[in-house]
Amino acid sequence: MKKPVDRAVLERYEMEHDRCLGVAVREFRTDKGLTHGEVASRAKVSVPWLKKLETNELHTNYSIGRLDRIARALGLEMFDLYKRAGDMAGPPPWLEAKGAQDEK
Repeated sequence: MKKPVDRAVLERYEMEHDRCLGVAVREFRTDKGLTHGEVASRAKVSVPWLKKLETNELHTNYSIGRLDRIARALGLEMFDLYKRAGDMAGPPPWLEAKGAQDEK
């Protein structure tokens, strides 16, 4: 029988993934030598919004379209952002639970 993922664990993972997504944006931006202003202008977002994304201070959902514009402003695909964030955050709890079940 499949054990459901604990809601609190899932929420912590989502928060960590969001934090890592912001870190990934900042890392890609600085690696490419781009300023907040350059990326914000290319992505059609405000500089304060971009800074909040990078520092995990956004307390709202953001659209996939907006994230896609950020990725393209960095010369990337959205997959690249999610891949880096996912690598930082580690495996999602439902995969960890599956791995633990597979070991039994």
